[in-house]
Formats: sequence, structure tokens, C-alpha cells
Amino acid sequence: MNSTTTQPNPTTPRSTGQWLVDQRNAGATPEEIADLLVRAGWSADAAADTALRSLRSVDRHRLLYHGLCWGAGLGSLALGSALHLAIANPQHLDDRTTMALAITVAIVLLPIAATCGYFVHRVEHEDRFAVFSPTRRTLFGWLAGCTAVVGISRLITYLYQLVSSLVGASGEDLGIDAFGQVAVTLVIAVPLFAWSIVQWRRSNVALRSLGRNVGDGPGLGNGHEYLGGGDQR
Repeated sequence: MNSTTTQPNPTTPRSTGQWLVDQRNAGATPEEIADLLVRAGWSADAAADTALRSLRSVDRHRLLYHGLCWGAGLGSLALGSALHLAIANPQHLDDRTTMALAITVAIVLLPIAATCGYFVHRVEHEDRFAVFSPTRRTLFGWLAGCTAVVGISRLITYLYQLVSSLVGASGEDLGIDAFGQVAVTLVIAVPLFAWSIVQWRRSNVALRSLGRNVGDGPGLGNGHEYLGGGDQR
């Protein structure tokens, strides 16, 4: 049967819907579909929203993403808190109790995050559609945002203490301890933020489309042609 290749038309939702079904049945990912739509003249945001409608099912691995992001975020927060308290050499029982609690939380959550990360890596290697899960995108976005807020807040606090010590404004000689507090914040917050923002970007179809050159999109071949006028599902 001969067919004419045309571009999907946003003013004909039923035809566009069938076109999306055809793309998904042919194995095209939302990124590839969005790339086609952008090259056809669609805006990146509209192309991304429409491309995500091609997914048959999402969030099948919701538990893994929750375990990974919550474990990595809270585990890192607990680890950082424990190191900050250890550097401060707490003398009061309450501070030592808090440090013990933070260490315990880190010991429990970080292995959970590592285990979930291992299975997430396997899932995304076997299923290239898993990366477009809205749960994945939301969790990594929140993780990046929370890491930035907590990291910047702690960095300002400990950097202020360091500068105050260096200029003699605080009346205390913090010395190496102040450098250690700043180093702990940077060593934990910066890699966690960088990792989470990269993973969030991988799930963001609009950003992935904008990051590609229009002429460099994946060739989907004849199997991905849009057949105009088809309304069957």
C-alpha cells in the first residue's frame, strides 16, 4: 500500500494520536519523536509533551527510583551531618547522640541507594523507555534542588566561620576545623548535585531535544513515517 509521508499536525489530534501509536509500535523513544516534531516546526515544549504521550506505560520502576533518590539524598545528608559533628569534636552528650543517629541513618540508607542504583542501571540498560519516567524526572529534580539549597546554606555557614576566623572577627581560632567543614560540604554536595542534575536532564525530553542539532536527529527510516488520516487505534 502506497502512503504519502507528511508531518504530524497539532490541529488534528486524532491523526496525531495515531501517528504517535505508530511511532511507539515501531520502537521510537520520546526523544526521537520529539526530535522529529521539532524538525517539523513544533516548539520544544509542545514536542516534548506530545512525545511523552507515546509511552504505553511509565513508572513501572517507581520503587527503585524512590529508593535511589531518597536513599542518596537523606544518606548523604546524614553522612555530612555526622562528619560536621565529628570535626567539631562534640563534648555534650546530645551532640554525640545526634552524631550516632546520623551515622546510623547513613549506614542504613546509603547501601539501599547503592542497591537501587545497581538495579536502576540494569533496568535502563535493558529498557530504553524507563529513563523517561515522570517519577524519575520529578525525583531527580527535587534531589538536585534540595541538594543545592542544603549545600549552599551549609557552605555559607561554614565559609563565614572560616573567613571570620581568618580575619579575627569571631574571636575564635577555628583553623583546620573550619577548612574541614567547608571541604565536607563541597565534597558531598557538589558531586551529588552534579549527578542528580545530569540524571534529571536525561529524563527531560524538551532539554534533550534543544540540546540536539536539528539536522543531527536520529534517522527513523520508513518505518517511522506519519500516515496522515489514520484514526484507527
